[in-house]
Order: sequence, then C-alpha cells, then structure tokens
Amino acid sequence: MNGFGAGMQSKKTLVIGLGNPILGDDGVGWVVAREVENRLRESGHSLEVDCLSLGGLSLMERMVGYQHVVLVDSLNTGQRPQGSVVSFTLEELVDLTHGHASAAHDVSLKTALDMGRKLNVILPADKDVHVVAIEAQHVYDFKEELSPVIAAAMLTAVQQVFDLLKEINSIQYLTDCSSSV
Repeated sequence: MNGFGAGMQSKKTLVIGLGNPILGDDGVGWVVAREVENRLRESGHSLEVDCLSLGGLSLMERMVGYQHVVLVDSLNTGQRPQGSVVSFTLEELVDLTHGHASAAHDVSLKTALDMGRKLNVILPADKDVHVVAIEAQHVYDFKEELSPVIAAAMLTAVQQVFDLLKEINSIQYLTDCSSSV
C-alpha cells in the first residue's frame, strides 16, 4: 500500500481525550483520558492514550496507523441532561458539514478521514472510531475545574471506555471503575 503511514506497522488502539482543559467542562475528555491511562498503567496495560485540543485534519493525522480509536469529548446537544454519557461510532454520526468546512480552515473529522483514506493513508474505518461523549453546557467557561454534574459523570465515561476497549479486544480484563477518583 502506498501513502503516508503505509510503511508503519499498524498499531492496535489509541484513546484520545479531546477538549480544552481551561474551558471548564470542555476539558472532561482530558480528565477521562488521564484516568483511563492511570488505570491502564496500574493494571499493567500499555495502551496509548493522548490528550488533544484539535479536530478535523490534525486529529486525522494523529489517528494514522491505528486500527481502532476511542475519542472522549464533551457534547452539547441540549437534548440530554447534563452529565449524560453516550457512546456511538463515527459511522453512526451524521456529518452535517460533509463537503463544507466546519471551520474557516479545516474540515470535519469524517471528511478528513475520508480524504486520508482516498490518499491511501492507514486510518481506522468510521465503524472503528468510537466516541464516548458527556453532555455538557459549560464548555466556554474559563476555569480548569469540571462542574459537579460533569465530574460525577466521569466514572461512567471511564467505564464506557473500558467496556469499548474490552469489546474491541484491546484489553483482557476491566479494572473496577466504581471507586472514586
């Protein structure tokens, strides 16, 4: 196979916490990812975990060479109570910006992944990009702490990440996520 990443040995799974850690509840993806990383390390697993504040093309570049990616982020739909944790694949997510830039100088993640695949870049299929999202409203508040309702939802999100990792055979057993952080 030709293209960027073609010479790389395929890596199994990457967990990415998304958001901005200085914008209140928008930083929940980072907090969950760090907790997942700590629990993986404590249980002897060496899965790669990263925290990023980017999307579109830049996020696609970080996913090169992986078969599975678990993204953890805040979500502001207004359709669920704050602190609700949902899980879905990128394949299930409607791309309302398909063919259009979602920002002045970027494209949606779905569009970026599609472009990368057309260039023979080794990327996970949309069905293999899992999203664990926490419904949050306070994603533009300048503060480093999570609101109490989002902090309380964090352990549920951590457990969902571990459930996904077990489902895609990236870990052999789960750590107990019922203890407080």
